[in-house]
Amino acid sequence: MKDEQIRDRCVEKFKKEFQDKFNAGIREHNPKGDKGLWRMSKAQLCSSILEEVYDLFAYTSVLILKILAESAANEMKGKK
Repeated sequence: MKDEQIRDRCVEKFKKEFQDKFNAGIREHNPKGDKGLWRMSKAQLCSSILEEVYDLFAYTSVLILKILAESAANEMKGKK
């Protein structure tokens, strides 16, 4: 797959999913409309970003572990 195809797929996926994800966040975190991202302080925004980074780190770490486990399992199959 060419880089341009990857880009186009990513952009389409973002366009399809972002609004639904954002709206779900509003319903969960700001259902009354009295909070919201713009009202957060810079410190609160930084804290929220770090929380997302921690989640991303955990997801990435587990994915790496699964890839390594799958690779080890495939190596064991090849040695039989």
